Amino acid sequence: MTDRPAARPIPDPPADLTPDALDLWEDVLTHHGETITTIGFGALVQAVKLVALADRAEAAIGDQWLITGYRGVPVANPLADTARQARTAAVTALKAVGVNLGQDPASTNAGRALAGARWRKPR
Repeated sequence: MTDRPAARPIPDPPADLTPDALDLWEDVLTHHGETITTIGFGALVQAVKLVALADRAEAAIGDQWLITGYRGVPVANPLADTARQARTAAVTALKAVGVNLGQDPASTNAGRALAGARWRKPR
């Protein structure tokens, strides 16, 4: 029998998370909960809040991706940029936690090398 410390319980998530943000919270803590640092935990809190913000911005946009601008011409809904920036910041925060976002560095580098070799071939 091995003496392993008991698994830490998953802490309560921040209030008012969207379903996607709540799933992210649970997934990260389930897979990285044993190794996450205090700073990483703070980054995770910010990441899930940013995902919730992006989800709400996209819900508010609905089908209105184009709106009437200042001079009556169609322009992109400014909430689209808010959603994009929130998701980008969430990815950055997750990287601070140490979450691998589905990119295996070895396979990514191998893929780049293969693509580069393909384009460098003499024709």
